[in-house]
Amino acid sequence: HAEWLGEDLGLLGGIERELASLPGSYAAEAGGSMLLAYAASGSGEECIGAVALRRLAGHTPTLGEGDAVAGVPLAEVCEMKRLFVLEGHQGLGAGAALVRALLATVPLLGYRLMVLDTLERMSCAIRLYSRLGFQPCERYNDCPVPDVLYFALQLGTAT
Repeated sequence: HAEWLGEDLGLLGGIERELASLPGSYAAEAGGSMLLAYAASGSGEECIGAVALRRLAGHTPTLGEGDAVAGVPLAEVCEMKRLFVLEGHQGLGAGAALVRALLATVPLLGYRLMVLDTLERMSCAIRLYSRLGFQPCERYNDCPVPDVLYFALQLGTAT
């Protein structure tokens, strides 16, 4: 994922630190979730994609206890992270299946709003988010990358 993005890892959420501490903030007991997608290969199955979810509170220094995002208290907001599908498997529905499966788990965790950030150049991902009901929203973190777009989905409205 990080190599494909071609960005400085320090600017995109410390991917190296996240990998070293998995499951970390994506653990169920931390209000998170991680899902993997598999496909048949010549040697059995291979992991072709992933997506993760974490509680937004505590992961953005621009927001604190008592703040809200799109009118939803921060404690009820989650963030989708790290959606990725290997290049040879893109365009076949694995990304959409991962996001839909993640959205199905969210009500069990008590969240009312899901947010995400992505890069402008990720046009396929942006079209997927739009199809699933995500709407552009105000910036909710302090990411210094200039071409970051922000999206939110009021939960219970996904398609």
